[in-house]
Amino acid sequence: MSKRNRSSCNDCYFRQAGLCALPGEEVCPTFRRAAATAKLDPPPQARLVPRMNAPLAAQPVTAYA
Repeated sequence: MSKRNRSSCNDCYFRQAGLCALPGEEVCPTFRRAAATAKLDPPPQARLVPRMNAPLAAQPVTAYA
């Protein structure tokens, strides 16, 4: 297990604030690490990955009459 995934439900903002309604101790998809300032930090923004452009069509597009 990597250092990044060593979180538990007790580290979650929702569990510490008494807002968690899920049973068990498994980290869920809504996990947010509790900040030292006792406020809810926004989730990290997704990483931007450039996409390659699709090749142009081999045949020109024609309008139907």
